[in-house]
Amino acid sequence: MAPAFDTQSGAAAPRLRIGRWRAAGLAAVLIAYLAATAYVAHTDLGLQSLVLVAAVFGILAISLDLVAGMLGLYSLGQGGFFGIGAYATTILANDYGWNVFGLLALVLAATGLVGMAVGAMSLRVSGLYFAITTFIFTLVLTVLATDMVTVTGGLQGLLGPAFPDFPASLEWLGTPLVWCIMLALLACLGLVWNIRHSPLYPILLSIRDAEPFAEAAGARTAAIKVGVFGVSAAMAGGAGWLFSFLGVVSPSQFDWSVSLNVLVMVLIGGINTSIGPVVGAMFVSMFPNVVNINPWLQEIVYGALSILAITLLPDGVVGIARRALARRASSIAPASDVAATELPVAHDVAAAPASPKDSEIIVECRGIEFGYGLGPKVLRNVDLAVRRGHIHGLIGPNGSGKSTLANVISGRLTPHAGEVLLKGTRVDGMPASSRSRLGLRRTFQAAQLVKELTPTQNVMVGLFDRVPRIVGRAPFWPMLASGRRDLAAMQRRSSEALSLVGAGDWTARQVADVPHGIEQLTQLASVCVAGPDIIVLDEPATGLSAKEVRHLAAILANLKTQGVTMIIIEHQTRFLFPLCDRVTVLNAGEVILTGSADEVRADPVVRQVYLGE
Repeated sequence: MAPAFDTQSGAAAPRLRIGRWRAAGLAAVLIAYLAATAYVAHTDLGLQSLVLVAAVFGILAISLDLVAGMLGLYSLGQGGFFGIGAYATTILANDYGWNVFGLLALVLAATGLVGMAVGAMSLRVSGLYFAITTFIFTLVLTVLATDMVTVTGGLQGLLGPAFPDFPASLEWLGTPLVWCIMLALLACLGLVWNIRHSPLYPILLSIRDAEPFAEAAGARTAAIKVGVFGVSAAMAGGAGWLFSFLGVVSPSQFDWSVSLNVLVMVLIGGINTSIGPVVGAMFVSMFPNVVNINPWLQEIVYGALSILAITLLPDGVVGIARRALARRASSIAPASDVAATELPVAHDVAAAPASPKDSEIIVECRGIEFGYGLGPKVLRNVDLAVRRGHIHGLIGPNGSGKSTLANVISGRLTPHAGEVLLKGTRVDGMPASSRSRLGLRRTFQAAQLVKELTPTQNVMVGLFDRVPRIVGRAPFWPMLASGRRDLAAMQRRSSEALSLVGAGDWTARQVADVPHGIEQLTQLASVCVAGPDIIVLDEPATGLSAKEVRHLAAILANLKTQGVTMIIIEHQTRFLFPLCDRVTVLNAGEVILTGSADEVRADPVVRQVYLGE
């Protein structure tokens, strides 16, 4: 395994200067924000109402972007959580005299738990079905609020509670509700900004775009989804708590159309941007009040503008501005060739020497059987034994079950019968995230990477279970000295891993803009950076040029010298055979031969079914 995570860093002085400039910029923005809040707190009620409604919906839009932008979960349940917060605050404060600040803690906890429950049920499906499930949740709550007249006031609604006044010594600050709502919006923006500048952010995007990649790195993706959805629901409930002080709480204020409008806010402002949801919320909430025309015509104009914004500006207003700035600041692209093949694999990136024993079996499959649905079995009574420190090839014609066996070994699939053992521990009931903690990592035939991130950020995903408490520290990461230190070490180590596989010139480019060969090397670097004992590689040479294949072979040979055990699925036998200690041949889901490369090459059955002779 890799040595303990090193948090020492070399280029401290440049980072310190950058950090000071960033701190100064943030301080200036904060001062301007507080000055604007003070102005609104002393202005007339009309402007206050306009700004506060926009701010509350800004929080609601941020809550949606947290799951839609970072996890790809388009929830139409935000209106429901919004309503729970507003009604709980109004009823308990007015009818039972509860302290409104005590109610805030209750609302956050209750909506967070409800959100986790809804998320756990809804996340069994994805895409459109997830949106429909959360839409039904909001619809049911709307019907209940409308019909329970004695409790909720029905369609007429309930008058919200009064917000407490400042003590006499603070009356000079102006309207207290303005400060409460604007500071709450600032806190939500800070929370999202912190997450986006933490190592959890690449993990969330990998769950969104390449979930198998995140699982193979040790992330418990289902638990992370449910947890983030719970935070999003709590934030929406907090927005409901704030909204209850602005007037009347009624079912029409959190029905399905409100959830849809919140989605429009996110799309117009810019999905997966820190400030975009707030910009969209300002437009959507203020437009009907600023443009004072016939209500029917107003809806048509508003709808048309929304459609134009979404179709012509798919990245939103902030997304377009951000891309324009990025293009202006981008440097000239480097040459597309990978580095020379004589690149060493550093000791702190590859696994440490393990003093391999030829007799030790590190990966073993016993009697594996697997089939998809009601069709024929893809794997039938498959046995496989891989010795520590060996490169074990897995070949066979298309459809022979090679990738299925790799998925069984790595935890993506659970066998119907048989056992899988890693280092003598039975793991066939363990998820992929648990197997990574035993030193198993894998690559995929089609590179599972996040296209909008840089290679360095993608490689950082591979360090997920090598750095303590990434999820727990994420909301405060840039504020913690340990967080800043760990992030710098992760970035440095990821850059080193890319350099050591020959992709060091591409660390600052988005993966979407790099050649296929660099994608494959990035995927390999994300595995090597964690210092695994075992690597499963699924057709790593697919789509590579002859030079890139030779380069890849040199990297894998160097990994072997470091004691790493590898299982390689590959069709290119001229690349594979010189690397392998043993080769297993699959055909129609069955093992037909395991032996040395020379034995496999000479076997008449193999030559007939695989080599075509």
